[in-house]
Amino acid sequence: MSNTIFFCFIIGFILFAIGKTIYFFIERKKILKTCKQINSIELKNINGTIFTDAGRNKRFEWCLFNLLINDNSIFLFSLSLSFIPLKITNLLFSNSKRKNTRKTTLLREYKIDKNSVEFVYYPDYLVTGHKKITLKNLTSEQILIFENLLDGKSRRFY
Repeated sequence: MSNTIFFCFIIGFILFAIGKTIYFFIERKKILKTCKQINSIELKNINGTIFTDAGRNKRFEWCLFNLLINDNSIFLFSLSLSFIPLKITNLLFSNSKRKNTRKTTLLREYKIDKNSVEFVYYPDYLVTGHKKITLKNLTSEQILIFENLLDGKSRRFY
Protein backbone atom coordinates (compact mmCIF):
# COMPACT_ATOMS: atom_id res chain seq x y z
CA MET A 1 0.00 0.00 0.00
CA SER A 2 2.73 2.53 0.96
CA ASN A 3 4.74 1.61 -2.15
CA THR A 4 1.72 2.41 -4.31
CA ILE A 5 1.24 5.83 -2.68
CA PHE A 6 4.93 6.64 -3.07
CA PHE A 7 4.87 5.52 -6.71
CA CYS A 8 1.78 7.66 -7.40
CA PHE A 9 3.47 10.65 -5.73
CA ILE A 10 6.57 10.28 -7.91
CA ILE A 11 4.47 9.97 -11.09
CA GLY A 12 2.40 13.02 -10.06
CA PHE A 13 5.54 15.07 -9.44
CA ILE A 14 7.00 14.12 -12.83
CA LEU A 15 3.71 14.96 -14.60
CA PHE A 16 3.58 18.30 -12.76
CA ALA A 17 7.14 19.15 -13.89
CA ILE A 18 6.35 18.21 -17.50
CA GLY A 19 3.11 20.22 -17.44
CA LYS A 20 4.84 23.24 -15.92
CA THR A 21 7.57 23.11 -18.58
CA ILE A 22 5.05 22.91 -21.43
CA TYR A 23 3.03 25.80 -19.94
CA PHE A 24 6.21 27.91 -19.59
CA PHE A 25 7.19 27.50 -23.24
CA ILE A 26 3.63 28.19 -24.47
CA GLU A 27 3.46 31.37 -22.34
CA ARG A 28 6.91 32.42 -23.55
CA LYS A 29 5.82 32.08 -27.18
CA LYS A 30 2.65 34.09 -26.47
CA ILE A 31 4.65 36.87 -24.83
CA LEU A 32 7.20 36.97 -27.63
CA LYS A 33 4.35 37.13 -30.15
CA THR A 34 2.15 39.75 -28.43
CA CYS A 35 4.52 41.91 -26.38
CA LYS A 36 7.57 42.16 -28.63
CA GLN A 37 8.04 45.64 -30.06
CA ILE A 38 9.83 46.63 -33.26
CA ASN A 39 12.94 47.84 -31.44
CA SER A 40 13.00 45.09 -28.80
CA ILE A 41 16.25 43.38 -27.86
CA GLU A 42 16.55 39.70 -26.98
CA LEU A 43 19.41 38.39 -24.86
CA LYS A 44 19.78 34.66 -24.33
CA ASN A 45 21.61 32.34 -21.92
CA ILE A 46 22.65 34.84 -19.26
CA ASN A 47 23.77 33.44 -15.90
CA GLY A 48 22.31 34.98 -12.81
CA THR A 49 20.81 34.62 -9.37
CA ILE A 50 17.53 35.41 -7.66
CA PHE A 51 17.60 36.35 -3.97
CA THR A 52 14.27 36.62 -2.14
CA ASP A 53 14.17 38.30 1.26
CA ALA A 54 10.74 37.86 2.84
CA GLY A 55 11.53 38.71 6.44
CA ARG A 56 12.47 35.44 8.12
CA ASN A 57 12.36 33.45 4.89
CA LYS A 58 15.31 33.99 2.58
CA ARG A 59 15.84 32.07 -0.64
CA PHE A 60 18.68 31.97 -3.16
CA GLU A 61 18.48 30.45 -6.66
CA TRP A 62 20.96 30.07 -9.49
CA CYS A 63 19.26 30.61 -12.83
CA LEU A 64 19.77 30.90 -16.53
CA PHE A 65 17.90 33.86 -18.05
CA ASN A 66 16.55 34.83 -21.45
CA LEU A 67 15.54 38.48 -21.70
CA LEU A 68 13.17 40.48 -23.87
CA ILE A 69 13.91 44.17 -23.44
CA ASN A 70 11.24 46.65 -24.54
CA ASP A 71 11.16 50.44 -24.17
CA ASN A 72 8.98 50.28 -21.06
CA SER A 73 9.75 46.89 -19.50
CA ILE A 74 11.99 43.85 -19.30
CA PHE A 75 10.70 40.29 -19.52
CA LEU A 76 12.88 37.82 -17.62
CA PHE A 77 12.39 34.17 -18.55
CA SER A 78 14.21 32.27 -15.81
CA LEU A 79 15.18 28.62 -16.03
CA SER A 80 16.11 27.47 -12.53
CA LEU A 81 16.41 24.27 -10.56
CA SER A 82 13.91 25.09 -7.84
CA PHE A 83 10.56 23.45 -7.03
CA ILE A 84 8.79 25.59 -9.60
CA PRO A 85 11.56 25.59 -12.19
CA LEU A 86 10.37 28.05 -14.81
CA LYS A 87 9.19 31.62 -14.18
CA ILE A 88 8.38 34.71 -16.22
CA THR A 89 8.92 38.09 -14.58
CA ASN A 90 7.92 41.38 -16.20
CA LEU A 91 9.72 44.37 -14.66
CA LEU A 92 8.00 47.64 -15.51
CA PHE A 93 9.90 50.95 -15.45
CA SER A 94 6.89 53.22 -14.90
CA ASN A 95 3.22 52.62 -14.11
CA SER A 96 2.23 55.21 -16.71
CA LYS A 97 3.42 53.08 -19.66
CA ARG A 98 1.76 49.66 -19.60
CA LYS A 99 1.67 48.97 -23.33
CA ASN A 100 2.88 45.47 -24.34
CA THR A 101 3.18 44.16 -20.77
CA ARG A 102 1.72 41.23 -18.80
CA LYS A 103 1.50 40.69 -15.03
CA THR A 104 3.89 43.52 -14.28
CA THR A 105 5.97 44.28 -11.24
CA LEU A 106 7.41 47.77 -10.80
CA LEU A 107 11.20 47.92 -10.86
CA ARG A 108 12.31 49.91 -7.81
CA GLU A 109 16.10 50.06 -8.04
CA TYR A 110 18.95 48.85 -10.18
CA LYS A 111 22.73 48.68 -9.98
CA ILE A 112 25.15 48.29 -12.87
CA ASP A 113 28.71 47.05 -12.29
CA LYS A 114 31.54 46.13 -14.67
CA ASN A 115 30.04 42.79 -15.68
CA SER A 116 26.72 42.49 -13.85
CA VAL A 117 23.33 44.16 -13.45
CA GLU A 118 21.19 43.90 -10.33
CA PHE A 119 17.43 44.58 -10.23
CA VAL A 120 15.47 45.10 -7.00
CA TYR A 121 11.68 44.88 -6.94
CA TYR A 122 8.88 44.23 -4.46
CA PRO A 123 6.31 41.67 -5.67
CA ASP A 124 2.72 41.94 -4.48
CA TYR A 125 2.90 38.74 -2.45
CA LEU A 126 5.90 39.97 -0.39
CA VAL A 127 4.54 42.38 2.19
CA THR A 128 7.82 42.89 4.06
CA GLY A 129 10.53 41.90 1.66
CA HIS A 130 12.08 42.26 -1.74
CA LYS A 131 13.60 40.30 -4.60
CA LYS A 132 16.98 40.87 -6.19
CA ILE A 133 17.81 39.51 -9.61
CA THR A 134 21.47 39.65 -10.56
CA LEU A 135 22.54 39.06 -14.14
CA LYS A 136 26.22 38.07 -14.17
CA ASN A 137 29.07 37.79 -16.68
CA LEU A 138 27.60 40.27 -19.11
CA THR A 139 29.60 41.59 -22.04
CA SER A 140 30.41 45.28 -22.37
CA GLU A 141 27.81 45.55 -25.16
CA GLN A 142 25.10 44.10 -22.92
CA ILE A 143 26.11 46.44 -20.05
CA LEU A 144 25.86 49.37 -22.47
CA ILE A 145 22.36 48.24 -23.53
CA PHE A 146 21.24 48.28 -19.88
CA GLU A 147 22.93 51.65 -19.22
CA ASN A 148 21.11 53.26 -22.14
CA LEU A 149 17.79 51.55 -21.42
CA LEU A 150 17.62 52.26 -17.68
CA ASP A 151 18.99 55.81 -17.73
CA GLY A 152 16.40 57.95 -15.91
CA LYS A 153 13.67 55.29 -15.86
CA SER A 154 14.13 53.94 -12.36
CA ARG A 155 16.07 54.73 -9.19
CA ARG A 156 19.72 53.75 -9.38
CA PHE A 157 21.60 52.72 -6.27
CA TYR A 158 25.37 52.44 -5.95
